[in-house]
Amino acid sequence: MKKALIIDDDSNILTTLEMYLEDKEFKVFTAGSAQKGLQCFHAEMPELVLLDLKLPDESGLEVLEKIVESGIKTQVLMITAHATIETAVKAVKMGAFDYLPKPFVPGQLDLLLERAKRFNRMEVEIAALKGIFSEGGFLTRNRRMRKILQTARQAADSEAIILICGESGTGKSLLAKLIHDWSPRASRPFVTVDCAAIQENLLETDLFGHVKGAFTGALQDKTGKLKLADKGTVFLDEVSEVPRSVQGKLLRFIQHHEYERVGDPKPHRVDVRILAATNRDLEAMVRDETFRKDLYFRLNVLELFLPPLRERPEDIELLADMFLKRSARLNRKPVSRITPEALHLLQNYPWPGNIRELINTMERSVIVTHDDSLKLADLSPAVAHFNPSASSGPGFQNLDEIEKQHIQNVLLHTASLEEAARVLGIDPATLWRKRKKYQLE
Repeated sequence: MKKALIIDDDSNILTTLEMYLEDKEFKVFTAGSAQKGLQCFHAEMPELVLLDLKLPDESGLEVLEKIVESGIKTQVLMITAHATIETAVKAVKMGAFDYLPKPFVPGQLDLLLERAKRFNRMEVEIAALKGIFSEGGFLTRNRRMRKILQTARQAADSEAIILICGESGTGKSLLAKLIHDWSPRASRPFVTVDCAAIQENLLETDLFGHVKGAFTGALQDKTGKLKLADKGTVFLDEVSEVPRSVQGKLLRFIQHHEYERVGDPKPHRVDVRILAATNRDLEAMVRDETFRKDLYFRLNVLELFLPPLRERPEDIELLADMFLKRSARLNRKPVSRITPEALHLLQNYPWPGNIRELINTMERSVIVTHDDSLKLADLSPAVAHFNPSASSGPGFQNLDEIEKQHIQNVLLHTASLEEAARVLGIDPATLWRKRKKYQLE
């Protein structure tokens, strides 16, 4: 279900538009001020925003600017009783899809929504012709990445637990939110538990909650994240960091949808879907007995590996350009392009921090540049001083790298896994294990 956000301080307008959009099968959120509207926008990332020009705490144009600067893909319709050609043109130039003066009749809004729908279809078709996937913050033309996202979309409709694996900065949290937004639970809560950021002795109470007096410092009852996410999705980020003392209780919840609050033996039930992510090798942790085998198998119903940015070279220009424009808007800098020399270096740099590092690099470069083009000298020292030829040494690769590249090449040029196994001279089970080892799709 698509989401719409109405930001207007007129309660009658809010009620009328909410009813109208619900009839159009939107999940509708409303806000009476700029501050609440922006909070809701960042939390829900709606596809459509109806934004009043006059708000009690900020102007609609200021809110529009912040929405555009966020880089979140949405369509904004400005609505106002103070319509002028000047403000209409300014709003559209700033990034609004269109402008609707009050008072308006349903037919006018019908027309604008139909235009917005056609525009969306055109954008999707153009992206498809270019071999680009663009949705929910993901932008890629990489074949492997598109296949992963296709699988994620298919799995979103199910209740299956999905384990998202990959290096730090590859977009695991973003994919988890996208799966939730694609799912039938999209209108329900999406609650993240950062298992690496919470102290070991506090993770249990963060997940399950506690009752007053359960331990020293428990001065009042606490509602756990599982309860807060009832009917929605819980995302266990860096699930590998869940301590052994909590793993058994998490396993019990996954199996029976039942848990106990700390200090309370009474069982509680909630209806949540579990998504999890890790940047560590859980199989190795199972062998080392630092992660329970039974919990691993329960989490690993469907495993999705997000490839590192260095294995998606065709995406680097796309992403760099997107982050450049976003940062230029945010910092009010007239930077609009990347010079060929700087782009060449960006495409050859190994990006150990993945997309997160690329975002930081583009933001820093935009801030320090004095031109409308981003040049080599504007790049961070780590990137600017990178020498592609020196990093490759005398041209040697280790055996794992050679095997991975060869298997990947065979997979790209064969119609099935069985055919690929025959070409490689190995049985399908061995090929399955090697694909898992090298995170090949």
